[in-house]
Formats: sequence, structure tokens, C-alpha cells
Amino acid sequence: MNTPADTTPLDSAVGAARFKGVALAAISAITFSTLGLFAKLAYSQGMVPAQALAWRFSLAAVILWAVVLGRGGQHRPIREYRNALLLGVLGFSPQAGLYFLAVRFLDPGIASLLLYLYPAFVVGMSMLFLKRRPRRAQIAALLASGLGCVLTLWTRGDYPAIGYVFGLAVALSYAAYLVAGERILATLDPVFATTNVMTAAAIVYWIITLASGAFFLPTTPLAIAGVIGIATIGSVIPIITLFASIRLIGSADASLVSTIEPLFTVLLSALLLGERFTALQLEGGALILAGVVILNLRPRRRRLDADSSTLPPPQL
Repeated sequence: MNTPADTTPLDSAVGAARFKGVALAAISAITFSTLGLFAKLAYSQGMVPAQALAWRFSLAAVILWAVVLGRGGQHRPIREYRNALLLGVLGFSPQAGLYFLAVRFLDPGIASLLLYLYPAFVVGMSMLFLKRRPRRAQIAALLASGLGCVLTLWTRGDYPAIGYVFGLAVALSYAAYLVAGERILATLDPVFATTNVMTAAAIVYWIITLASGAFFLPTTPLAIAGVIGIATIGSVIPIITLFASIRLIGSADASLVSTIEPLFTVLLSALLLGERFTALQLEGGALILAGVVILNLRPRRRRLDADSSTLPPPQL
């Protein structure tokens, strides 16, 4: 065992980098946990999901484009712009809208727990459509998440059933987005891809908003705070800190740290919105999170590759 005297400057630098990476992943998860709360704030000021999403993605895209241009990352082949924009229109936009609809009917805590069923759905879809044979850990995760879903939904309390339908649809649609876009996302710079995806989503939701004749300009302090919150604290900060974390500790460890996100969503929702869970729902939520943790455990004697279970945290 090494003593402090045996520690080299390289060891210290590696340790410091790892600590920074874990801290950045935690910041990403905690800030992302505020997304549903800011959405609730926007709704309280008269916004509907499409309006909130249009403002969210517009402001987030402007900030992220500033980052891309500042790095000189805009010089890319046309096909990369095309692929990222198509992912935004066909993949990201629908599941982001479903999440905001779920939060309209459910409190953010339970919506977040349902969202975290997506890793198990990814495994199932990969098995069905990509013919990938699941590992034992993946099967265990599917069973844990499935049982957790049953327990979470068993006593739905005062929430309308449609909220749970939207909550499950978010997890399914996000899983489909990841499975369908896997090869495309693997070839793109993460920040560049996210910037284009959010740009496409902004266009989609502005078209929906304007076509419905329901333009909404945030003018009250609370409405402005809601829009700025979902765009910056709930979107841009989590994305930038997540990618910075991945550079330092890798996607597997960053994804594992990110499992604290629904825990903070539950905590904040309970403190600020008075959300309460039954014992069965808490047990179900714990099983869902256990499934995520199992999927992100690093195989000891197996190289992590494109077929591994490591999944990105949600960026709804």
C-alpha cells in the first residue's frame, strides 16, 4: 500500500482530475434535477408545454452556439449538420415534449423516476431490434426496473393516469432515440450535436406554437425566471458540465454519478412543491435506480465498447 510519501505528482494530478470529474458530473445531475421545477414555474404563469419548450431550446441553442463558435467547432461537413438536425426533429423533440407533458400532470419527482426506466428499455430494444444478446447484469437490471415500475405505479395516489402514460412514454421514446441514433451520435462531437439538436427542437416548437396561435412572451418576473431556469440551469449547465466530466472520468463513471439526479429531483420536489411518495413508490424508485446502477457497473474482464451497457444520462 502506498504511503503519502510514495505518492507521485502524477498520482496527485490523476486524483485531482478524477475528483474534478466526479464533482462536474454531480453538478450536472443536480442542475438537471431542477428542470421539472422550472417547468412547473413556467406553467404557473400561463405557459403551455410547447411555449415553454420553444423558449427553452431557443435560449439554450443561442448559448451553446456561442460555445461552439468560440471553440471553432462550426467547421464540419454538411452531413454532420444534417444528421444532428434530423435527430433533433425526429428523435429529441418528441421525447422532450413528452417529458414536459408528464411534468404538467405529475410532480417532477415521480416523472424523473419514470424517466430513469430508459436504460432498461434501451437494453430491451437492443435485444429486439439490434439482436444484441443481453448480459446477466442487463437482465438483472431489466427485472429490477420492471418490478420498480410496477411498484411505482401500483398506488398512483391523486395523480391522473394520463400522467403516468406520458411518464412511461418519455422513457420509451428516449430509449428509442438512443438506440436509433447510436451510430450517428458516436460520430459527432457531443457539444456540436447537442447544439444542433436543440436548434432543431427550437424550430419544431416555434412552428407548433405559432401554428396554434398561442404565442406567449414572458413578461412577469416569475415567467422570465422559469424560462431562464429551464434553459440555463436545467439545460445548458448540465450539458456542459456533463461533457467536461466525461473528458476527465469517462462516460461510464459520469453516467453512474448521474444516477443521483432523480434523488435530488425527489428531494427538491418534496421541499418546494410538497410532493409526497407512498412506501411502495419509494421502494419502486429505489429498484429503478438500482437497475440504472447495475447497467453502469464496469465489467471487470471485458472491454467497454459500443455494445457495453454504459448509457448517457438524459438530456431532455
